[in-house]
Amino acid sequence: MSLRPALALLAILSPAAALADPVDTPSAREMLFRSDRVEVVRYQAPGLSDQEIEVLTTVAQTQKFYAAVAFAPDLGIMAEPTVMSANYHTIDAAREAALSGCNDRRSGGTACVIALEVRPEGWEPRDLQLSADATDGFNDDYRRARGTRAFAISASSGLWGIGRGDNAADDAIAACRGESEVSDCAVVIAD
Repeated sequence: MSLRPALALLAILSPAAALADPVDTPSAREMLFRSDRVEVVRYQAPGLSDQEIEVLTTVAQTQKFYAAVAFAPDLGIMAEPTVMSANYHTIDAAREAALSGCNDRRSGGTACVIALEVRPEGWEPRDLQLSADATDGFNDDYRRARGTRAFAISASSGLWGIGRGDNAADDAIAACRGESEVSDCAVVIAD
């Protein structure tokens, strides 16, 4: 039994707060989690069998944090409304995207609920949280760069970008936006 066909990865915009002021590289390094270790948190969701929970957990362990799975309890986990949102910058943004996507795909019945979430191992709320991909970008590219640089994220979508040089902040925001219509990119790390 495979859940992959029933799970759609969505990039749905949802509100989330960014840092008021950017932090520097040493501060960011202390706040970020390892990108290669996740934990799966299961919710007491109605309508899921032990076998479905086991399969969901197995699939979720392969996802990038922050992620959440939402489904319509009346229809079950293998129904069209089931949504997994993954690789967001916070668990709240992943939950919001999963619930919004699931409820948009549902036609009547009980509102969607969260079945499980994926977050970094040892998770606790922190002032700076990045998706697994953005954490890798910070560690592999941003930290190794020298000179003036900035790291921007879209709290609602999971997008991110790096800028370097005299226009680092503007370039990071432009890289974060890319070809998308995202309007909430903001610099969260600056050196």
